[in-house]
Amino acid sequence: MKLRLPFPKIVPAYHILDVPVFFTPSQLAVSNLLMALLLLPAYTLAAGWFGYKIFVLLGLSCAMGALIEVSGIAVTRQYTGYFGFAAWFLYPLMVPPGMELWMCVSCLALAIIICVVFFGGQGRQVFHVSVVAQAFTMINFTSRFGASFVKPRFDFGSGFLSYLSIPETSGTTLALIKTGKAVPGLELFLGPNIGFLSDAFPFAIICAGTVYLLFGAVNKRTPLAFLVSIAAFSFVGHRLLPLSFPDTPQSILAGSVLFYAFFIFSDRWTSAKSELGRTAAGILAALLTVLMRSFSTHTEGVMFAALFVYAFSPLLDEIAFKAAYRAFGKSTPPEGRTP
Repeated sequence: MKLRLPFPKIVPAYHILDVPVFFTPSQLAVSNLLMALLLLPAYTLAAGWFGYKIFVLLGLSCAMGALIEVSGIAVTRQYTGYFGFAAWFLYPLMVPPGMELWMCVSCLALAIIICVVFFGGQGRQVFHVSVVAQAFTMINFTSRFGASFVKPRFDFGSGFLSYLSIPETSGTTLALIKTGKAVPGLELFLGPNIGFLSDAFPFAIICAGTVYLLFGAVNKRTPLAFLVSIAAFSFVGHRLLPLSFPDTPQSILAGSVLFYAFFIFSDRWTSAKSELGRTAAGILAALLTVLMRSFSTHTEGVMFAALFVYAFSPLLDEIAFKAAYRAFGKSTPPEGRTP
């Protein structure tokens, strides 16, 4: 079956090749439900250590996401059969815990309008909504964004009785590692780590993400290529420049690498469409993440790496598709024509 994707001028190769329809709405709904169930332990751990504010933000995020997408359908009269529940559910884990609720919700609404509504509905977006919402939150409220991380409480469970843990800090676990502090790998693995709540408990993200990749309706190539490349680049970099590149366990367990690998880069809507393109996207994202973490003023580079890869995925696919034609001994078909 041929799938004629929108914006052929932006994505010139998609409309000239056979691309299988991804999944039916019911299959994706089951996959999203699986993702939500798998992340509930992470939400529970975050609430127990940092306060129940995360559940309040989750409810507001889902309500705002549904409101904006339904309103967009009513205004544009374009309904693709899908809703972006995954982004609504992921976004609360991607902002500093101390951020004001109105700041988070307004940035999510703006991201949905630009990424989904303006592009004609869910499934036609080029960028992952939650990543764009995270970028908007950082850009619009820069000073507040950097100082809104909080330290965990002294015992698990007390957070369920408290709205938010205090005090606020800008010293995340990843920032401490970047300054040269040695944090044991087991301590990083078990948490709780200071940072985004998606970074707090790597073991929970690994368990949930592994099951999600195995049984979810997701892209598996990019996450695997991303993780393997992160491990390889950090290993080589640490051997060459140990003061600039953290070792492999610190590079993978600290920050948002695991969360992005399992739940962001696995998204089929915004992934590259060719197998080679998906693998190349993972490698490119890993390289950019390692370089930005080591040499830029931004502590976490995976968000910028994701945005860069989304922008260049059409080019990666174009290269992959042309290479596939040459491999079969065929010349590249003229743009706009079906082979």
